[in-house]
Amino acid sequence: MPATETLPSRLMPDILERVANRSPLMVFDIGMGVHETVELFGQRRCRLHFSALHDALVPPPVAKPTTAPGQIPDKKAEEDALYRLWKERFSSVINYSPDTRFDVCLFWDFFNYLDDIALRAFADVLTPFLSPATLAHAYLLLKPGTDVLNREYGILSQNQISVRPGTYASLPSYPRPQARVTSMLKEFSVNHSVLRRDGLLEVALKSANR
Repeated sequence: MPATETLPSRLMPDILERVANRSPLMVFDIGMGVHETVELFGQRRCRLHFSALHDALVPPPVAKPTTAPGQIPDKKAEEDALYRLWKERFSSVINYSPDTRFDVCLFWDFFNYLDDIALRAFADVLTPFLSPATLAHAYLLLKPGTDVLNREYGILSQNQISVRPGTYASLPSYPRPQARVTSMLKEFSVNHSVLRRDGLLEVALKSANR
């Protein structure tokens, strides 16, 4: 077991407090089923869905050329084709029962491994499983800094996040401003955000319909 680091969280306590009375609690965790998260939520009626969705990013889909050799590429058509491929990829993993609605989504640093097209496709695939009361947590990379990526996260306690080395070193990263990321997450709006010392922006999200 890799060495585990513990980091404080100023935003997770509020998220967990807001869903304290929901039963059974429906949680979508983008990562692996780490024991810290399992133990914390195992103390109450809860359904945990671990997607390990990072595995779906390798290899990335490749869209076939839509123009004949010698012609000017149709960038919009190529982007649309790539969006459909990403949507198919994510749909094959996020294939829960149609009546599933998540109370909490733990995105961790997943958004940083998606370019704009992939992020938009992911958000659209996840949308049917959200409700007007869904809350979420994420870490955003605002500028290049791969030394703060490739991590595996869990919830150790209300305000403590467990972090250990991950297995995603081969994944490219896409630093972006917060507004650019959230503009593609149509079902979410930012509730609070805190810039961490390591350069990651910790973000608490809420349903845009609340």
